[in-house]
Parts: sequence; C-alpha cells; structure tokens
Amino acid sequence: MRTLFKKYLWLVFLLFSCFAYAEAQDIDAFKLKETQKFSTNNHPKAKGINITIEHPKTWKAKEGERPNIVQKFSQVFDDGSSVMCLILIKELPSEVKMFTDEELAKEMFTEEVMKSMFPGNSKLLEHQKTEYDGQSGAISSFVMVQERNGIQIYSYVLQHVFVYSKKMVSIQCTVGGLSSNNDKIENLYKSYVPLFIQIGNSIVLHDKWNKNTVSEESSAMGIAFGEYGWISLIISALLTWGVGLLPPILIRFIFVRKPLSKKVAIILVSIFWFLNLGFFIAIGSQSKSHTALFLVALASYYILRKGHKNIENKNS
Repeated sequence: MRTLFKKYLWLVFLLFSCFAYAEAQDIDAFKLKETQKFSTNNHPKAKGINITIEHPKTWKAKEGERPNIVQKFSQVFDDGSSVMCLILIKELPSEVKMFTDEELAKEMFTEEVMKSMFPGNSKLLEHQKTEYDGQSGAISSFVMVQERNGIQIYSYVLQHVFVYSKKMVSIQCTVGGLSSNNDKIENLYKSYVPLFIQIGNSIVLHDKWNKNTVSEESSAMGIAFGEYGWISLIISALLTWGVGLLPPILIRFIFVRKPLSKKVAIILVSIFWFLNLGFFIAIGSQSKSHTALFLVALASYYILRKGHKNIENKNS
C-alpha cells in the first residue's frame, strides 16, 4: 500500500514539475532569447498591414477561425488551464476614415469606450493609454466568465490595442481555465503579466514610415475616400446627378416638350427629391445632409421651367 502511495505522490510531483517548468520556460523566454517572430505580411486576414510580434518558441501557432483573427499562439497545461495570444485586425467604419489615426485613438481609447468594447460579462481591472512603435494605443486588463458546453471558463485578459492605417489592431493575451480553479488561474495570470507586457513591447510596424503610407495619410482625398479617392468621387457625382436629372430632362424635352407651370414643377421636384433620397439611402449612401440632392432638385426645377419666360413674353 505504501509503495502504491509513493508512486502516486511521485506521479503528482512529476506532473506539477512539468507544469512549473513549462510556465517558467515561457516567462523567461524573452530573457533567454527563446522567442519566435510572427509577421502578418501578405496574410489574407491582415488587411494590408505588416506587423511582427515575438512569442515564446514553445507556444503552438495556429490560424484563427474567425475572419478578424489573423493568428493565435497557445500553451496548454496538463490541468486544462491554458495561455493564449491572439492577433486581431479589424476594419473601422467608413464614417470615421476621414479622421487621422491620432484623432481616432484619442476618442476611442478612453476608459468608457474601452469598457463598451469588452463582452458584457467582463470586468475591467486596469486601463491606461500608451504607444506601440509610435502609434497611440491603450493597454487594458479584464476578467470574464464564459460558458462552453455547460462548463464555465474563467479568463484573465491583457489587451494591447492601437489604430494604424484606419484599422484597429489588437493583441489579446489570455490565461484561462475552469472557474473552479479561479485562484490558481488568477495567480497564473499574474505570473504571466510580465511576459504579456514584453509581447506588446515586441510589436513592430514595418511599413509605418513607407512613403506611400505617409502620402495617403496626409492626403485629404485618400483619408476621405481611400486609395482611389478621385475615381470614387467622380463615380459618385455622375450617379447622383445622372439619376437625379434624368427624369426632369425626359419630361421637359421628350414627353411634354414645353415648360411646366410653377406649381406642377414644384410638385414633381418634391416627388423626385423623396424618390432620390430613398434610392441613395437604399444603396448605402454615407451622407447625412444629402446636400447634393438639394442642388439636383434646384437644377430639376429650372429644367422643368426652362423657356417659360419666352412664352410669358409672347402672351403679353
């Protein structure tokens, strides 16, 4: 019986030693230069951004299943707990692309906004603004509970986030495990925080000072409309004026072939304005004031009334 008990104790000690050794090896990876670099260059999910980060060599790399997750690295321990790092790159809405990265970072990385970005079942632990390779960003930590297949998972997350080239880049470093091991998961997270900080410090933006990137950032047209701003602007103008002016031109010169009365012209212009407004909203127009439609309505009125002065002079 004693022999069996000794073997059991030896097995427990061996498992704990392997776990402790793997943890220590991860944490000392940067100190011992046992790291590996990962680059997002030419990755289909990177959305044109080329950044690199370093991670411990012992972590297994795997591409993320979801559209915005470029890559994930993980280390799973024998007790089921795990350490993971995700690289997420997400497009920002087109409405905010007219602002610079610095302006976006100033508005986005406040504590209140960051809280709204976290899952509803999470609690913010710490938050502060910082920089990553010269780009304004923030570092935040939070804890959350998730349920998967009836099992509650407790996770501590340290997130590096910044805006670059109108994209939001996030490096999420997580320690997770069963909620029944909450104290152990918390202690494990605290031991990994220095490593997570070093991962954030290893971020390099390789094309940050590229001339093409800088010129696009400084170009008002590039900021507002993207790489092909002039083409987008011309197509938008042709579509707005073409769709808006075609009906009054057809009515005035093809169907009626004479000037319309002021009352009829105003009624038709009003109808056309509402129809155009509905059409452009339906195709996803980002304009809030729709100023161009008012100009189109004014031009439509003059087209419908064109020649009325000649007729009035002739009658008089």
